[in-house]
Amino acid sequence: MTDNSNEIQIRTLLENWARAVREQDMDGVLTHHADDIVMFDVPMPLQSRGIAEYKKTWVLFFANNLGGEGAFDLKEVRITASDSVAFCHGLIRIFESQARLTMGLVKSGEQWIIAHEHHSYPAE
Repeated sequence: MTDNSNEIQIRTLLENWARAVREQDMDGVLTHHADDIVMFDVPMPLQSRGIAEYKKTWVLFFANNLGGEGAFDLKEVRITASDSVAFCHGLIRIFESQARLTMGLVKSGEQWIIAHEHHSYPAE
């Protein structure tokens, strides 16, 4: 069962993260991520461990001008949350394509923190 206040907090966190990507705001992208985050991504490296490696993936993303209007519009986001852990999944529109997004979050005090992030494209 999802606590509505937790769902609202997480949805707001996700929207702020996506807006930071569109605005190429690195500090905004990194906010609310665990220091020991693990991310699985589409481009190499396949796996990033820790906030420093996570940041490097965004440096590459922004260097390829993949932020901006039309990037990282969230669609069909579903959130399941308890009082201390949550996961969500949905789709991200990146210009003319869509990718899948899955995140795992933990609550630290009153704040949700993203501990796991996974982006993927379907194989054709």
